[in-house]
Amino acid sequence: MEAKTIIDRVLPLVKPDPEERDAVTKAAETVRREVENELKEVAPEARVELIGSIARDTWLPGTSDADVFCVFPRDVDLDEIVEVTLKVGSRVIRRLGGEPREDYAHHPYVTGKVKVDGVPLEVDIVPCYDSPPDDPKTPVDRTPHHNRYVLENLEDPDEVRLLKAFLKTIRAYGAEARVKGFSGYLCEVLVIHYGSFLDVLKSAADVWRPGYVVDPRGFVGDVYEDHDEVREKFEDQNPALIVLDPVDPDRNVAAALSRRQLARFVVAARMFLERPTEGAFIPRKPQRLAAYEVIGVAETGHLVGLEVVLPDAPEDVYWPQLEKTARSTVKRLEDAGFRVRRWTVHAEEDRGLGYVLIETEERELAPEEWRAGPEGWAQPERTTGFADAHGKFWFDEDGRMRARVKRNALKVEDVLSGLEGADEHFLLSWGFGKDIAKASTGEVKVLKAEDVASLVLELEPSPELDEFFRGDVISRLFA
Repeated sequence: MEAKTIIDRVLPLVKPDPEERDAVTKAAETVRREVENELKEVAPEARVELIGSIARDTWLPGTSDADVFCVFPRDVDLDEIVEVTLKVGSRVIRRLGGEPREDYAHHPYVTGKVKVDGVPLEVDIVPCYDSPPDDPKTPVDRTPHHNRYVLENLEDPDEVRLLKAFLKTIRAYGAEARVKGFSGYLCEVLVIHYGSFLDVLKSAADVWRPGYVVDPRGFVGDVYEDHDEVREKFEDQNPALIVLDPVDPDRNVAAALSRRQLARFVVAARMFLERPTEGAFIPRKPQRLAAYEVIGVAETGHLVGLEVVLPDAPEDVYWPQLEKTARSTVKRLEDAGFRVRRWTVHAEEDRGLGYVLIETEERELAPEEWRAGPEGWAQPERTTGFADAHGKFWFDEDGRMRARVKRNALKVEDVLSGLEGADEHFLLSWGFGKDIAKASTGEVKVLKAEDVASLVLELEPSPELDEFFRGDVISRLFA
């Protein structure tokens, strides 16, 4: 079946029906108006805008998120606009039956789940300045400009819906720290630039590579001399993809996108174009693991894990720290001589616990390792130092000195054992994220293979566990 035929069949699934669209739009406007009425009393100089996918008509059915921005003049103090917005937003959320929660991941705002005329909405109420797009005072000042750009340039919102649904299915939608994928605005910019969902896929399949430049507004030749100058501009970010923000040529809309997610999208695009399927637009929730799936992984490698305590912080704060903890632990194992196949992390937020799971090639190492030293013609202090340090040594065929060295740790668990009961200073020196180190002081647990095997059967399903034990979602989607 051709891709176009599949798209025609799935479009009703990714598009809200008229009744839902009308109800959600009215509910979001009610929230905006409530915030506006409250704000007038304390900050008449500010205005209130409905921002995001509802305002731009690119939202997917069943995902009603209303972003309400309180836009202040630039001469108002930052502390004041934050305080006013959080107070006003909290009052509105409570009045609409929700419980407000202040979030400070990147920029302060208040969020909550409300119901308006029976319509559930997840509301974010955000302070920002009325800034020009190339001179923002806060990280979110460009957002109203993004809103206007999309409203003025997007011809068919349904093409964005198709892209969002596709990305959700392959678990690459969202710029948050846990996903590192495509933001909603990035989806909109790509569709505006390429013209359609299918054309985005075709370009990704054919030419997208790390460092590829997408220039929707034609800044190359005007602001930048060529694509190499663009890459040089953003080289410190080591971006997977560069999509110049149409409202600010100094910003990369795809800055949050990881190489892993770029690779996943390119391969998924190729596979869909070769063998299109309706399933590519129907996200499936991960299911609880079965014992045989865990045993299958355990039989081909060695599993080990850590249990840590999560800090009282939003996911966007603790998730990068959980990954930092995992990477540091992997490096410790590799430095000890273990070959690490892969790792993942998992969070049980309700229980306040985080997990690092690691698979190694081996559980136990030989008592000694061959350590490479300098070549025989290297600096005298290096060759003499190596000889004095090891006593007995050999030369290999390339003239490099080598020696046998006893290992300090033979088992994976031996490397990790010092973490149990460790204080904050030790955990920080190990490489734990700072808030996780503080929360986990004296509480870290090292999980042996048998502990991991029983534990993961009890954990809540997650994309991370699903992929670790079952393979990437696209390997099953297009099988």
